[in-house]
Amino acid sequence: MTASPKQLWDAAYADYTSGQYDLAILGFEAYIKSFPKADLADDAQVMICASYLNDKKDQKAVEACDLAIRTYPGGNAIPDAYYRKGLALANLRDVNGARAAWETVVRNYKESDAARLAQQRLDQIRRPD
Repeated sequence: MTASPKQLWDAAYADYTSGQYDLAILGFEAYIKSFPKADLADDAQVMICASYLNDKKDQKAVEACDLAIRTYPGGNAIPDAYYRKGLALANLRDVNGARAAWETVVRNYKESDAARLAQQRLDQIRRPD
């Protein structure tokens, strides 16, 4: 018996929320492989990015976010992909790359929560403490 999309998602998300990032990545990858056209496929790819980001694997986070952006350009999770990519680039001390990612969110996804968060980050860059 194969798992339903909801079962796979819920299991991967539970691993993510409990800090089991390696397991979460495996779960989200299994979700994408099993259900590549599902509504949550782009979300799953962005959650892989988030998992790497939380696990301090910033270069892998950037790659995972880029994959989401390339694979699911119209996906509802893409604003979050750009925002998280910016966070990972900032952690890698690539301020210009982070700025570019956050500016993309603010410019192209004005009404998203990610755009509001990105604008806060841009304001912090412009006004160093």
